[in-house]
Amino acid sequence: MNKPNIFKYATKELSQDAFIFWLLDHANPNYENVDKEIKTCALKLIKVFFNLENKKMPEILDKFELRKQEQSIDIVLYINDFMIIVEDKINTKSHSNQLFRYKSYAENKAGKENILAIYFKTYDQSNYRKEEADGFKVFHRQDLLKLLNETITDNDIFLDFRSHISSIEEEVCNFVDKEKWSHQNWIGFFKYLQKELNTGDWGYVPNQNGGFMGYWWAFNKNELCTQYLQLQEDDLVLKINSKSEKNDKKFRNICYKHYLEKAKQAEISFNKPVRFGVGETMTILTTKYIVRNDVSQLIDIEKTKENIRLYTDFINKNFLKLDAFM
Repeated sequence: MNKPNIFKYATKELSQDAFIFWLLDHANPNYENVDKEIKTCALKLIKVFFNLENKKMPEILDKFELRKQEQSIDIVLYINDFMIIVEDKINTKSHSNQLFRYKSYAENKAGKENILAIYFKTYDQSNYRKEEADGFKVFHRQDLLKLLNETITDNDIFLDFRSHISSIEEEVCNFVDKEKWSHQNWIGFFKYLQKELNTGDWGYVPNQNGGFMGYWWAFNKNELCTQYLQLQEDDLVLKINSKSEKNDKKFRNICYKHYLEKAKQAEISFNKPVRFGVGETMTILTTKYIVRNDVSQLIDIEKTKENIRLYTDFINKNFLKLDAFM
């Protein structure tokens, strides 16, 4: 049934914190008979946290205490001797050294062996290298949906949140069925490429023209100039990063002439940008890469992927080594 959803309007992390707190509290032994289905879901969620940390969840919960914003940690759950710290993120990432500080605080308080550090992420980010390096285990949207979908309940709060999370997943995944893409559709496409290419990172790139969703990969480096590929939504561009400011234009011209000639020899499409930028990072050549179905105008994912692989092979075969810039 189509109806208003509170989480369509309560979009801040604090609102999601509140739901997670509310859900976890159903596992509290004090609420034994409140809602058995949601209680089961809460206990399953806690068990997943323990499994992520390769720890065994206690069968009997002698101690159960939830705290908000203890030492700025979003959610802290004490279960027996264990201290579970949950950092909840929506569209943002962890910043500075916050996760390291949170885990250090918890370890000093409860002992390293008793800490479960969970990075709870309902939207997407390109990678979780920093979070994992800081000792956190990532709990993804797909993990959450699996638990929510297993729960049969008529509770409006629960159903609204499940519908909200499901709508995010659907928007990320349905890029193949839409001609015009939203921010989430681009994320879905870039996640697909990451899996298929087994390389690359993506994110929002701000600029004076309003910014774009980008995906960058195929980095070929030497001591003076890095050459790589970047998707700027509908455009595929070959870029360089000059490591010698006084030689920016010189390196740009060397790369432009080299790659344009190689593209002609390989008979692949590459064009000069409308204007050359000036600075450490510059676009050298640009092209269109998305192949669409002639009738539906939806993306032909296989042919588009072939195109991307073609350009990946091109730069990996033809990148300029150090002596070209000497």
